[in-house]
Amino acid sequence: MLAHERQELILKRIEADGMVKSIELAKDFKVTNETIRKDLELLAQEKRVMRIHGGATRVSDTRYDLPLPARQAVNRYVKSIVAQEATKLITPNSTVFLDASSTVLMMTETLPKIPLTVLTNAHHVIVALGGKTHCDLICTGGIYEEKSRSYVGAMAEDALKRYVIEWLFLGVDGLDHAMGASEVNPGQAVLKERLIPRAENVCIVCDSSKLGKKSPFIFASIQQIDYLVTDDRASEAQIRQMESEGIKVIQAHIPDKEA
Repeated sequence: MLAHERQELILKRIEADGMVKSIELAKDFKVTNETIRKDLELLAQEKRVMRIHGGATRVSDTRYDLPLPARQAVNRYVKSIVAQEATKLITPNSTVFLDASSTVLMMTETLPKIPLTVLTNAHHVIVALGGKTHCDLICTGGIYEEKSRSYVGAMAEDALKRYVIEWLFLGVDGLDHAMGASEVNPGQAVLKERLIPRAENVCIVCDSSKLGKKSPFIFASIQQIDYLVTDDRASEAQIRQMESEGIKVIQAHIPDKEA
């Protein structure tokens, strides 16, 4: 097979699947990883694909890590209702982790006034809950990221090693039935991945626009997710897919007329 023929087949696979992994391409085409790397680099130079760690994705599907204020502005009304629904899962004296996603941040607005221990790597969660006497707040510290206004890296990961997390509330940039939960931010993805084994309940909190989407950095397989809190605009097929994997899906009702 000529190089240009293989590259066209790679493009067709990316178009169909959204993303590809180099190691899988090398195996399928019976060539070396170095050959696939050169194929993907050439396609990236031609702006036909976007290179990601370990593979490539569609250029049109690439979503950059927007600053927090910009993320908060997207689907804000729906996110607020989804976040309010997620807070209903929390019971007194729980230890919960709230990540730096814009939807999870909105959970601070309706967090029940009950004794809680709140762990977070998000600066804005600390600001929102500071002074709340019912909350024991613990911030990870670590390397500060201005865009996400949160902390990542080894220090952030180490700070949480000794905690058993009853509720791990995580946002996503994409939640795909086959690929799992994904992020555009590699630092956030690694932190989430490290926390999942120490959580009793892993809860994804996102509006339905994230369902069926894929982002570059996967942090959880679909089998690692216990709960999904989303809105009732998700399709029946999407919900059935999640429930078939044992995920408990909770859908917040979104009124037809947004306030």
